[in-house]
Amino acid sequence: MKNTKTLWVIILVLTVVLAGIALKFIVLGSTSPANDGRTEVLLDAGERKLVLAEMRQLLSATQQITEGLADNHMNQIAAAASEVGMQATTTMDVRLKAKLPLAFKQLGFATHQAFDDIAAIASDAKQVAATGGLTEVKTDIQRKLAETMNLCVACHSNYQLPPSGK
Repeated sequence: MKNTKTLWVIILVLTVVLAGIALKFIVLGSTSPANDGRTEVLLDAGERKLVLAEMRQLLSATQQITEGLADNHMNQIAAAASEVGMQATTTMDVRLKAKLPLAFKQLGFATHQAFDDIAAIASDAKQVAATGGLTEVKTDIQRKLAETMNLCVACHSNYQLPPSGK
């Protein structure tokens, strides 16, 4: 009977410890309040450089998509959007992901998925273009791009990446 109680106490303690670790690394990440009301995501210099490079890739893809819309180049749109879709998230280091708060990760993954959606619309547009119905497809892409940019605005409104050693 005593051994059973001890075992249950050990199980309870381990469960609490594991829940705490999960809370820290899955939900909270490595953060602190910023002076401007946003949340600082605390990364080392190399991690910060990677996240900022990814953001520049997203911005570059947005520019290429906008240009493709103006020039009716659905292949350009599909290629640019695919490059920063969900496949771009597969190489991120697990330790870096652990430092990112859950809401930051959710915004990021939703953004990458939205670019995959844009790529799919542009790819499907190749058939539509042959029948002359490109205007509706372009509107769909513009609408999806606007929704995607709302994710970017939400992230930048809520988070900042201060230089390490701040």
